[in-house]
Amino acid sequence: MSLASLLSIARSALLAQQRAMAVTAHNVANAQTAGYSRQRLELTAADPLRTALGTLGRGVTEAGIQRVRDSFFDARYRTESGLLGDSSAMRDYLGQIEGAMNEPSDSGLAAALDGLFNAFADLASNPSSPTSRTLLQQAGRRFVQQLHRLDAAVHEVADAALAKLRAQVDVVNGLASKIAEFNAQILASGGPSGSAPDLQDQRDLLVDQLSGLVGVRVVERADGTIAVTAGDTLLVDGVGVQALVVQGLPGGGFGLAAAAGSAVDPKAGSLKALCDLLNDKLPGIESRLDALAQAFVSTVNGIHRTGYTLSGATGTDFFDPAGVTAQTIALAPAVEASGDAIAAGGTAAPGDGAIALQLAQLTGASVAALGGRSFRDFYVDLAGSVGTDVFDASQNADVHQSLVDQADTMRSSVSGVSVDEEMVALISQQQAYSAAARIVKVADEMLQDILGMI
Repeated sequence: MSLASLLSIARSALLAQQRAMAVTAHNVANAQTAGYSRQRLELTAADPLRTALGTLGRGVTEAGIQRVRDSFFDARYRTESGLLGDSSAMRDYLGQIEGAMNEPSDSGLAAALDGLFNAFADLASNPSSPTSRTLLQQAGRRFVQQLHRLDAAVHEVADAALAKLRAQVDVVNGLASKIAEFNAQILASGGPSGSAPDLQDQRDLLVDQLSGLVGVRVVERADGTIAVTAGDTLLVDGVGVQALVVQGLPGGGFGLAAAAGSAVDPKAGSLKALCDLLNDKLPGIESRLDALAQAFVSTVNGIHRTGYTLSGATGTDFFDPAGVTAQTIALAPAVEASGDAIAAGGTAAPGDGAIALQLAQLTGASVAALGGRSFRDFYVDLAGSVGTDVFDASQNADVHQSLVDQADTMRSSVSGVSVDEEMVALISQQQAYSAAARIVKVADEMLQDILGMI
């Protein structure tokens, strides 16, 4: 081997170890950077020189910078992140409905319902009492107001969920565009062999953010780009992006669609929870409140019409028959104006409270329109189902948060930077660099000896 070959080998070692130390320093500098993956300079022996006496080594060469990353842990993290986003959004929005119901309490709809039946019972005991009639009138107003308040709360949550859905779809489209931009940059850098680990990390961090909004699946391409599916729809493919839009559904409610018009099932993430809320949970709550209002109005009015008011009038309504939803329910105009318009007796005879007593006994009566349950039981079941949904969503959120943390810890154990390990590697690289420098010095001394001989 010539002295020139020896110097060439030493030069390759010096350059390789210098680059390795730069990579190590880069790792240390980004030890606390979110989404950063530990990088490693791949070194390999240079192609040997073939001679008549055999092959001779020609030093070391760089095979590129690779990031240490496990795609299995990435997929697991993103799956759990999507489930966490789903359960967290469901918990937060249904929790607002649960708070509005405020059950059990002395100020909720159940208490207003009990108060109304108790007021009917008091009137039955003293049908001529102006005080009892006024208290019944006020109890009816409280019941109506409670139904209005709950209906308004459901609509308020629905409006907030729809606004959030549209805002998050915009976020998804923005993240998708940025992922496609990083794909383009990675492709321009030479793909997987172009040593673009920092760009890949930034791209994967965007995918992580996307996974909390919608169920994602990543497919790695041979050219270094990735394809990302959102639910069951291809959202990003290389440098191409397909935007999502919010659209109204033919049967009511809202859903997601691709720009091409096909419906999109988000599968997971907060977008799934928002769609479920708008299309199932909230309409279900509203329909049950409406059913309660309609059954209450028709049942109470049906009995009330058979009774007599203080003036002897009969065939009158307690509730406005036109208001048969939780939003429109109201006392009949005459009852709203005066308690004297309340029919208490089955006859016009003074002291007859038969109708008021019959209305008071509705407190435990089964109602066919409500599936054979009483008014109170029907509402308690509704409040209980909302509470159960909130509890389940909260429990699921806690479980998935633990699994997300666990997946992140496992991922960090592979791709995270340990400063201590990097320091050990740096010492090893420094020693290798010093050894290569020593080879240069030895080759120089040998060359000086040869020149001295001449």
